[in-house]
Parts: sequence; C-alpha cells; structure tokens
Amino acid sequence: MLKSTYIFFISLFFVTTIAQAQTSLSGYVKDLFGKGVEGATVTIVGTNLRTSTDVDGFYKLQTEGKQQPKLEVTSVGYVTQSIVLKSNETYKDFQLKKDERVLETANVRGQTDNQRRVNEIKRSGFNVSVIDMNRYANQTANVNQILRTAPGVTIREDGGLGSNFVFRINGLAAKIYIDGVPMDDFGPAMSLNNIPVNLVDRVEIYKGVVPAFLGSDALGGAVNIITKQRNRHFLDLSYGYGSFNTHQASLVGMYTNPKSKLSVRTNAFYNYSDNDYKMYTEEKYGVLIQKVIEKPNKNEFVNIDEARRFHDRYYSAMGQIEVGLRDKSWADQFFVGLTYSGNNKQNQLGATINKPYGGNWTESAYIMPTLSYKKQNFLVDRLYADIYANYGYDITRNRDTAKYNYQWEGLPIANSTGNRTNPEKYIKANTSSVLGRINLNYDFDESRNQSLNLNYNISTNDRQTYDKILNHNTSGLPKNMVKHIAGLAWQSQWFDKRLVANLAFKYYGIDTYQKIDERKFDDNNQYLSGDIITQTRYLGYQGYSIAARYRIFKDGGVKFSAEKAYKLPEMTAIYGDNFNILPNWDLKPENSDNLNGGFYYNTFFNENHFVNFDLSGFYRLAKDYQNTRVVSDNGQDKFQYYNIPGVKIYGGSFEARYGYKDIITAAFNGSYDRAIDNQKYTDETNQEVSLTYGYQIPNRPWVYGNLDLGFAQNDWFSKGSRTQINWTTLYTKWFYLSDSHLGSLASKNYIPTQLVHNLLVSYSWNRNRYNISGEARNIFDERSYDNFRLQKPGRAFYVKFRVSLL
Repeated sequence: MLKSTYIFFISLFFVTTIAQAQTSLSGYVKDLFGKGVEGATVTIVGTNLRTSTDVDGFYKLQTEGKQQPKLEVTSVGYVTQSIVLKSNETYKDFQLKKDERVLETANVRGQTDNQRRVNEIKRSGFNVSVIDMNRYANQTANVNQILRTAPGVTIREDGGLGSNFVFRINGLAAKIYIDGVPMDDFGPAMSLNNIPVNLVDRVEIYKGVVPAFLGSDALGGAVNIITKQRNRHFLDLSYGYGSFNTHQASLVGMYTNPKSKLSVRTNAFYNYSDNDYKMYTEEKYGVLIQKVIEKPNKNEFVNIDEARRFHDRYYSAMGQIEVGLRDKSWADQFFVGLTYSGNNKQNQLGATINKPYGGNWTESAYIMPTLSYKKQNFLVDRLYADIYANYGYDITRNRDTAKYNYQWEGLPIANSTGNRTNPEKYIKANTSSVLGRINLNYDFDESRNQSLNLNYNISTNDRQTYDKILNHNTSGLPKNMVKHIAGLAWQSQWFDKRLVANLAFKYYGIDTYQKIDERKFDDNNQYLSGDIITQTRYLGYQGYSIAARYRIFKDGGVKFSAEKAYKLPEMTAIYGDNFNILPNWDLKPENSDNLNGGFYYNTFFNENHFVNFDLSGFYRLAKDYQNTRVVSDNGQDKFQYYNIPGVKIYGGSFEARYGYKDIITAAFNGSYDRAIDNQKYTDETNQEVSLTYGYQIPNRPWVYGNLDLGFAQNDWFSKGSRTQINWTTLYTKWFYLSDSHLGSLASKNYIPTQLVHNLLVSYSWNRNRYNISGEARNIFDERSYDNFRLQKPGRAFYVKFRVSLL
C-alpha cells in the first residue's frame, strides 16, 4: 500500500518549489464557454517578453518591475484582446471571442504534443468523441462513472467500489488504454473504477474503427485515457469521504527545471470503502436474500426483507514517479519511471447473491518500471517516433479462511451433517509481463495531406500458480500468453481537407502455453494415476479497416467506417483468476465485420450559444462472440467466458449538447444496441435449427440513455470564485436474464428498468485553487442492478476537498 510519507514528501517538494517562485503575472485564457485556449500567445506590449498558454489556458510571465504593464493575447481563430493592468495586479484572466472571419487552421509547427494529438482527433476520419475530465475535477467520481454517461457505452458492475465490471462500446468488448498503453499492463489495482478524475486530462472514445497507432486488438471501439502532463510546475491534491466509510485521495504533480529541462512528475491515489450497503429482496426480479432457521434434520432458508453486506471491504493504492528530460535535440521527451500498485478486496459474493462469503479475499502487489521516448523529426524530417517499454511483476493471493458457510445476517451456518468444516483455500499466482511498443508516423508534406503510420506491439504474460494448501495440485505449473499486433495505416486529406480517409491493415497473433496437473492422489497424498500434460496453441489473423470523414459544410459533415477486426482473449478469460472466474482453454478470439456511419453538426451562434448534435448507427456480424455465464463449481456459482458462434448486433446512438456561455450546459443522449443470435444450426450437418436462432441475446442492456444539466456562476460569494450545480440521470430499460422465448414469460427473471439520479454542488475560490463539493448519488434510492441481479449501492452522499497549486 502507498505509504503516507511518500505523499507527504512529494507534496512538500512541490509546495516548496512553488513558494520559491518569483513574483509574476499569471492567469487563464478561456473562450466564452469557459474552456481553456491552448497555444494562445500572451505578450507584455513594448517588450520581448511573451509566453504561450498550456492545455488549461494557463500562462505565467515575469514582470521585470513594470508597474502597469499592458498585456496582449492573440490566438488563431479568436479576436485579439489587450488590457492595461492595475497597479500591483498580478492575476489577470482573459475571455476570448471567436473570430468568424478566420477559417479552420491546423498549423503543426511548434505544437505541443497535446495540441498535435487534439488536432489529429479533430481532423481524423474516425468516429471519436472526447470527454474533458477537467470539468469533473471536483467530483468524487472515478473514470468509470463518467464514461458510463457517454452514448453507446455500457459498464456493468457487480457491486460497489473496486467491484468487477464489463466494459462495452456499441455491444462489443472495447479495449482500454492509458496514454496509448493497454491497461492490462498496469496491474489489478489500475482499473477504470479506481482511477480518480483528478489524474486525467481527457478521455478519447473511439466507436468502430480504432486508429492503428493504438496498436492492439481493439474490436469495435476503444478508450484512451490521457493523464495530466504539463510543462510547468503544478500540484493537485484531493481527498473525499462518503457513505459506506469511503475514502478517496489523489495526488498529481510535476516539476520542470527551466534551464536543464529536467522533469519530475508523479501520480498517486488511494481508495478505501467498507461497501457495507444494504441489499433488498425483490421476489418479482428473482432477488432473494435469505437467512437460515436451524432444524433437527436440515437447515431451512427463509426470505428476509433486507440485509447489509458484511464482508466486502476494498482498498487500493497506486504511486508512480517518472524522471526525464524535455525539449532536447535528441528527444522531445525521454522518461524512465516506476509504478507500484496494490489492492485488497474482500469477496462477499460469487456470481450470484445465493451464497455470501465470510472469509474470502483477494490481494495483489504490482511493480512496473517503464521507459518512454518521443521525438519529432526522428532520423529524418517529419518522422515522429513514440517508443515505449515496461516490465511488470504481480503477486496475487486468493484466500478463504472461513471454516463455515455464512448467511446474510453475517452469522455462520451450522453444518447439519456433523462437525466437518470447510477446508482453507490459499492460491498464490506470480505473473510477469513485458510490453514493447514502437509507433512511427511519417508525413509526406508539411500540411500532412499524406501520412503513413507503422505500429508494432508485443506483449508477454507468464503466470505460475501455487496451491499453498495442496501443493501437489498445481505446484507452480506455468501458463503463458504472447500477443503480436502489427499495423500499417495510410491517412490522406483531399479537397482542401474536406475529405479525410484512413486505410489500415493489421496482423494479430496469439501464442498460448500451459501445463496441467491431471494427477490424482488419495487422502494420504499418495499418487494414484494421471500425468502432467502440456498444451500449446498459436493462432494468427489478418484484419483491415477504412475510416473516412467528409465535411459537407463548415459546421457539419458525415463519417463512415468499415473493418474486419479481432479481439484476442485475455489471460483471465483463458486461464481464470483462481477465484471467481473459471478457465476455458478452448475460448476462441472474437472477430467481427463492422459497419459504422454517422452525421455530426456543431456550431456557435450569437457568440454566446453552442449547439452540438451527433447521430450514429452501426451494424456488426460477430463470430465467436465472447460472453460470460454462471457455472456451478463445487456448489459455488462462478463466472466463465464462452463463445457464442454467431451474433448480429445493430443499433445506433444520438447525443445533443447545448451551452450558454460558461453558465448553462445541457446534454442528452440515448443508445440502442440489439444483439441477435445468428447461429442457425447446432450441428455440422445443418439439420438441427438452434432454439435461440434469431432471438435476442439475454442478460444484456439494449436501451439506455443519460441526461446532464449544469448551471454555474462566477464571483457569487467572492471575487475569483465559481459555484456549480449539476444534475445527472442514468436510464436503463429492463431486460431478461435468460432467453425470453423459452418457457413461460411469467416465470422469467429480469432486471428491471432503472432510473438513477445524482446531484452535485461545488464551490471554488481563489481562482480555482481551493475547492469543496458535495454529491448525492442515486438520490431517490433506486434499486440498481447490472450483472445477474447483483445489487449496487443505493443512496449515498460524498464530500470532497481539493487544492490546485500552480
């Protein structure tokens, strides 16, 4: 677990650095809607002193003793603004108006890495949307909770903080990246429902075709989480507390020496929750919470109205530090880093609510050294190189020390068959991993009308599992997986950049290896029969994609993409997790033929109003669709991944946004994705028609939407303050848990329609330096379910304190 001394000394380092800074002029440059203008030039008129704003729109200039300097702010696409500062005035913010006479410009010279990346997104042919996470910096939310409000995104959790989840975009499993690196390589404690919003700048959501530079086996969509990185000193600290004894803390900061360009950056977080929320019996939905009445011959189970989780504590921590150089002749960025993360999760439930655990938990410790290198004009002009490598080592322990079974009142169940107790379980898994990635992008001309991208990823995972109680059973036998992903993409711009097209080819390779102990022993640990066997398998596939965007008029256009793509199984899907997920060696890669289309329109009118509308549709023919099912294993319900031979998925989503200055925001979206069993026959002779052919795949949401309303006002209680109120609503239509066409509809269990409302109130003062917020989630205490009737937390309240030092 991350030590408090680490946070203390890092905080002291940054605070001391900031305190020693000289007196200067600083402030923010924003547009009329409160968004920072990156790359704006701020000049002290009559001098050679000037600087550029960063991704937040922040600038800083030394005054050189001038009493009343005149500042001028210029930026492409905005009206130039200048003002004379008052005596002793050291802070000044600017709000720029759009210059409608200036056409869309993409000047690549002198761009920051962030500017280059954002411009690529804007002009790409991919169906991508970007979430500015700085809008949510004062919320106690994690990245998961923000992402699930995006159109086409479903995130299904099985509990509270730290619970397992399934993430999909438009019905297909999506890949998750952190700064372009697959999240699989960051250890168990690094997941979407652990990462605080304060550590993230923006999230890129790709629907359909995924760019080749991400370089992995994304199928039908991907999410790229971009962490906060600045060229200046900064420090952001936060702490939140709320219901179920939940604590959430985060730290992110950076220091750069202006002369040597030596940079140090750090990220850290800590999460803790008892997760002791109430669960309720809902007989019509098949949610049955029971207690035991002891009787002479057998135990009798009876329903009770409610129960509180009693063994579901979770905590996780992560600390990361990177040291490197910037803006050198041989490197734009060169960093070496070290990441440590760990978590401890008590397991209250398996795959259903039927049998609560009283002594089962999982814990992990993970360490990962990293190396990253970025350089424009690498070897030759206009060749961009991005090279990354890491090594990870994880130790995971799964233990169950409970001698008895438990009931929902938190008491052990007496064994009616005698005094025999449950055996202790202790499984330890050591996993080592290596990731190497090289991404090269060559622009054939300065305007980037023709570009070629080459990307190659290799990742290895090697696991050895030890049964610490029955050592003969597993004895450290290895399980190994190696993935090769190579991509080549060509991007072109035509008709004065109105048409952008991207053509890509990919190769997917997966090599799996395991040894299985099939030996049998008697009660005295004496060998009876069987051997240790070896299984190996290599699979290789080719895929392709095309994505295009055509700007019909200044404010709107159409997008289209098509692909043949693959999703390779993960380690957990094939080899299990030694606790709640059973292995399936025969699991096949999921592949799909995908078509995507859409229309977008966004414009400003009367300077103060902004409107955005996005409409998209998709059609997917998936083979060997990967899904999960509940399987009984030694009397316990567990999950297992399996393939559905053929699935047809189609649907669409829409999103509408409106903004008035930086005062009012409103967003509304809805999604529909229907998955149909597309495998007609159950045998190779094509004689027997499947009973599920042509019917909807059960146990998955297919109609859902979100509403987000915001109101904000500056300077209400003090100069430089901001008050903000947000209301969000999440909607999910009811769906069956099993095939609706088989058996009586009256007997079918289903997950009910859910309408969950949340309220956030925040107040910032001293120019966003100090922040306090209060949040009420699920304010009307709606019964909320995602997976197999596993109830999520009800009404909850949170408060958060945040300090942001620049």
